[in-house]
Amino acid sequence: MENFSNSVIAPGDLPEIKQETFNALEKNYLKILLIRVFIFALVSIGGLVAFLIFSEEKIPGFVLAIIISVISILIIYSITITILGFPQKGYLVRENDISFKKGLISYKQTSVPFNRIQHVEVSQGILAKIFKLSSVKIYTAGGTSSDLSIPGLPVETAHNLKAFLSEKISEHE
Repeated sequence: MENFSNSVIAPGDLPEIKQETFNALEKNYLKILLIRVFIFALVSIGGLVAFLIFSEEKIPGFVLAIIISVISILIIYSITITILGFPQKGYLVRENDISFKKGLISYKQTSVPFNRIQHVEVSQGILAKIFKLSSVKIYTAGGTSSDLSIPGLPVETAHNLKAFLSEKISEHE
């Protein structure tokens, strides 16, 4: 009979993780993100203009000033977060796993071990197609959506990464 052991490990006794340099996303992906912010701005401003044109009641000036200020602040915030947050995004492929990090205000790093990957998919939206970029979506067991998505990759890099990960999946089957 085997002896079961479940010893406590103190935080100071945890192994140190070597800080690796993450691969940056393609610079054209920043353009896609800024275009999305621009579309949000157009929809917000267009909605306000349409409301003002078709509204039968006159809106007081201070209420209109508040609405315009809120929309302006949201647009400026979105642009700032997008530009400052972009350099924080990156991916890293190591011997046994793949990681993606993002975040400016709140930081998130997701790592998926190769032996947990079920399948990999390359996708490309309308804007990504224009800029010749793709996303790699990695699905793990038990998930209904992709557990890890790496956007802003050149098409060839995305397909090479998919092929590499597919090979790793077959090694673990």
